Amino acid sequence: MTTIRRVWGRGPLLPALLIAGTSLIILMVLNPWLLVSATTPTGGDMGAHVYGPAFLRDTLLPEGRIMGWSNDWFAGFPAFYFYFPLPSLTIVALDALVPYGAAFKIVTVLGLLALPLAVYFHARALLLGRTVALVASGAGAVFAFMESFSIYGGNIASTLAGEFSYSWSFSLSLVYLGLLIKGVREHTRYLPWAALALAATALSHVLTTIVVVFASLFVLGWRRGPGRTVLTWGWGFAIAAVWALPLIARIGLSSDMAWTPLDGWNEVFPVELWVLLPVAIPAAVWALRRTSRVAPMIGATLLPLIYFPLPNLMPQVLPELFTEERWKLWNGRLLPYWYFGVAFFAAIGLGAAVVWLARRLPARVTRYAGTAVVVLAFATAAGLAADSAEAPEWVWLAVALIGLGAAALTLLLPSEIDTRRFLATTAVAVVVLGATAGVTFVDGWARWNYEGYEAKDPWPEYQSLMTTLDELPPGRVMWESSSELNRYGTPMSPMLIPYWTEGSHQSMEGLYFESSLTTPFHFINHSEMSYQPSNPVPGLQYHTFDMERGLDHMDLYGVSYYVSFTPEAAEKAEEEVGLERLATAAPFGVFALPETRLVVAATHQPSVYEPASADPASGEAVPGEFHDFALEWYEDIDQMHRWVVADGPDDWPRISTLAERPDTALSVAENPVSDIEVDHHRITFQTGAIGVPHLVKVSYFPNWTATGAEGPYRAAPSLMVVVPTDDQVVLEFRNTWAENVGLLLTLVGVVALVVWIV
Repeated sequence: MTTIRRVWGRGPLLPALLIAGTSLIILMVLNPWLLVSATTPTGGDMGAHVYGPAFLRDTLLPEGRIMGWSNDWFAGFPAFYFYFPLPSLTIVALDALVPYGAAFKIVTVLGLLALPLAVYFHARALLLGRTVALVASGAGAVFAFMESFSIYGGNIASTLAGEFSYSWSFSLSLVYLGLLIKGVREHTRYLPWAALALAATALSHVLTTIVVVFASLFVLGWRRGPGRTVLTWGWGFAIAAVWALPLIARIGLSSDMAWTPLDGWNEVFPVELWVLLPVAIPAAVWALRRTSRVAPMIGATLLPLIYFPLPNLMPQVLPELFTEERWKLWNGRLLPYWYFGVAFFAAIGLGAAVVWLARRLPARVTRYAGTAVVVLAFATAAGLAADSAEAPEWVWLAVALIGLGAAALTLLLPSEIDTRRFLATTAVAVVVLGATAGVTFVDGWARWNYEGYEAKDPWPEYQSLMTTLDELPPGRVMWESSSELNRYGTPMSPMLIPYWTEGSHQSMEGLYFESSLTTPFHFINHSEMSYQPSNPVPGLQYHTFDMERGLDHMDLYGVSYYVSFTPEAAEKAEEEVGLERLATAAPFGVFALPETRLVVAATHQPSVYEPASADPASGEAVPGEFHDFALEWYEDIDQMHRWVVADGPDDWPRISTLAERPDTALSVAENPVSDIEVDHHRITFQTGAIGVPHLVKVSYFPNWTATGAEGPYRAAPSLMVVVPTDDQVVLEFRNTWAENVGLLLTLVGVVALVVWIV
């Protein structure tokens, strides 16, 4: 009885229960009974993300790394250099307690479930009253349930599409801003926690970090703001530097997917915001007049709105200063802060109205009003559970019984309860349950994702393909692209070839598109080997379903197997191109490509690309993009034996156009290379052609170091060339100054944090 009365007293119990209830509603939509199953999650990008944490667990962490090299995708890519490690590390830790599939699924929803609490904390840091902050926490549910966007990040739809790292970082960013504000305005004891929250934000997603660092600029104008803010930035960067510094140092080696900027204002003002904006705008003005602490969140809200037209507008207004290539930050990825900010300030407006109304009503209302609110909330939750076709009957029955029990407990309340708390509870219920009323597809998406690959009807077909490949000698696999592959859980399902075969076979396509220099060349290859390819990178010269070209490109990348999906591709591979069919795992066909080797000696003299372009205004030489030249080189299918590198020995000829390539044949014995071994962090081979350039068919990255050879040099299209000085050549993927300095900074930052705590 005493505990129940405390709920409606002045303590924090009621806010805790309402915030937990909001998270519970979000969880119900996500089909929680599927989250704890051991099946392998699928759906969109999420179905391919499964590979990352498993590689971290099985390969990187045992070697003392959180970043390293993987040969499982794209003929090699730097694993976790350009993607975010914190959620994956959490999956690995949880995997020690529960099956991997369950660990993965649980971690993907944590950012969403934490959002109401993060919003409440941020609102309290703004010195908003507990009632207003409590109603504002409902904005977390409003934002989470938005269905007008499904890839930008932060909401349920984007999370199910694979952006769970974004939802982690989004919630963490609100905590960071709140702690920074409290650290500057109240006490320095909050600053170390702000630094830790900033580091966690960055280790979960870099785009959210950009937004909240921008929002932090508004703190610089406050008293004590510059010193404390800069200290927090530096400390936070130091804690995250083990990952962040290598990212900064190597960002130029990431691939540009040439995403087209959004330009429709319907993206900025979706229907979901129409009812919120008339409340949000005056509420933001009201909150800012009360306290300048609101300024950082207003800045975070408006930044996406300000940035949105720039990638399309500035190249037209000032073409001499701005080009499309300058705008690598896709404007769609910032929009979630605009959507959330509108919902947040609208909820603040509702909270302020609750306070205004409570002051004008009697101080207490009858306890039966509380009973009605509880019954309404749990009836809606039961309805959500019952609406899920996959939910066992006991789930919605249990929710209904708990609701009846909670309603019965309200009868133990005092005969009258605090009006303000009652109105706040009602407002939260209206906001959260109103948000669920707009749900149309995300619960279905959640079922599709979390029931897993194994629950799909054609799972035996997919499993048969993986078993067939696993029984073949190791090698790289090119598979035919098709949107119909979604029947297995996601069009990206074959990306998990290395996951299911435990690394014995590698997929030429992987998820982390921006991570490998090979990515654009792979999609050219994919187009040539597919009947209906996706061709996702704009501006490339695709030759759709031209397998004759494709076979030459397959050899250049050391591909051993081809997997067809459509009858047209299988027929062309077998009858027109003449590939050898090794097996059939209907509807898939598995073919052997012509024999290839992962290291080959040059037959002609390589050349070094040196751009000769000049700025029309100044006449000075302008550094060219080796990548663009490599694309031109790759198009000249008959001359790929005339290698071009980005750097090389002084005695190699320098060229600026393809026409200048030398056609000098080298005297080399046939197949002088033997004992080739390609592991994730080590490549070795024997050669009888010392002094002759050798092409290593692994993607270039500057961390590769050669012993027994000069180089490696970056070679067109995206591979490596070495010049042996010994018959035994070893290439190792080693840490450089960026990794070593980053590790040192992280140690210093963490030790400083521990010392401060202790």
